[in-house]
Amino acid sequence: MIHISRKKEIRSHTSLRGLAALIVVFVHFRSFFHSSIDPDEFTFFLYKGYLWVDFFFILSGFVMAYVYDIEHPKRYSMRDTMHYLIARIARIYPLHLISLVATLLFFIMVAFINWGLGEEPCCGFDDSLRNVESLIANLFLIHAWGIFDWVTWNFPSWSLSAEFFCYLIFAVLLTINGDNRKLALVALSCTAVLFYCLCIATSSDVDENFRLSTIRAASAFTIGMMLFLGREAVSAVSERSLTCIQIAACIALFFSLHFGVTDILSIGLMALIVLVTWEDRGYLCNCLDTRYVHTIGLLSFSIYMWHYLIKFIAKQDWESFTGLPVQSSVMGSVLFVVCMIGLVIPIAVGSYRHLEIPARQWISLRLNGLLETKYSKYSPNWQLALISSERKR
Repeated sequence: MIHISRKKEIRSHTSLRGLAALIVVFVHFRSFFHSSIDPDEFTFFLYKGYLWVDFFFILSGFVMAYVYDIEHPKRYSMRDTMHYLIARIARIYPLHLISLVATLLFFIMVAFINWGLGEEPCCGFDDSLRNVESLIANLFLIHAWGIFDWVTWNFPSWSLSAEFFCYLIFAVLLTINGDNRKLALVALSCTAVLFYCLCIATSSDVDENFRLSTIRAASAFTIGMMLFLGREAVSAVSERSLTCIQIAACIALFFSLHFGVTDILSIGLMALIVLVTWEDRGYLCNCLDTRYVHTIGLLSFSIYMWHYLIKFIAKQDWESFTGLPVQSSVMGSVLFVVCMIGLVIPIAVGSYRHLEIPARQWISLRLNGLLETKYSKYSPNWQLALISSERKR
């Protein structure tokens, strides 16, 4: 079995993931601001917020390569590869399923309320984003695999579907030997280059064609893996020089997003930040390695998965409770956005503690148990070992 618990956590990457998740939340909530304080009139920073999802993919590619030692020439056994897939499914699927069910129940409830009020019973299912076909695709985590033109049901889950596609590609990489793995990485790198060249040639944003979501995700995921393979370049840099590079990269990324330059440049700067923080050295890493920022990183998945549904639910009753219009009042819109961001954190804490972690451990324990029962060669103390591994993870 692959003992990933031996790998030291890259705390800076955990914290960066949390900050990126908060930016995505703010990006999605900005539509509720009053037109007089529309941030998109002054900066493209939030308009380009979709790029932080590419940042997630880059981080994921780096971490997967780091945890499973992609540069090792060893060909992983099918058994180890299955353990990897179980770990990935246990990581992302439980919260996806729970949030999907919650989203379904919410829209059905709204439909019944409208029906009871004598209004059109909309919102349960419709002919575009929410239908039986898209619900089934969501259940199998394939709804971003070029089947639909846009996001469906719990909107943020599209990135989970795309990332699951990357996980399957990574599983294939694990099952082939060193030389063939290098060829596969070259092929993936060429695909990434072609995708980004297509974006440049057509002057399009990376998120413009939703049907290419898996290619977009795999391209950024590949960047992450290639960064891992070239990580030793950072070790030769002094901490002082590394700090300068970190600060310069952050400033350059800010201005790149602010002025709305080509997505490829911003993605490149994001990749650079991932690379220069992987050793947890330098001033930026010291800032990221604080208790509260790191905690936000641990909560990032729950923050990301619940914030859109929270927005939908809150919008339904906000005006009746507060008497403040959301978008026609400056005070109402600001208060709404502040309250929504403030509400996301405690809900994420509860979700992380009582849903995400327990469900991950339960599924990992059960599926790994079934796998080990099949092979019948694992230690009799496999249950305790798996629980210990999940807690460390």
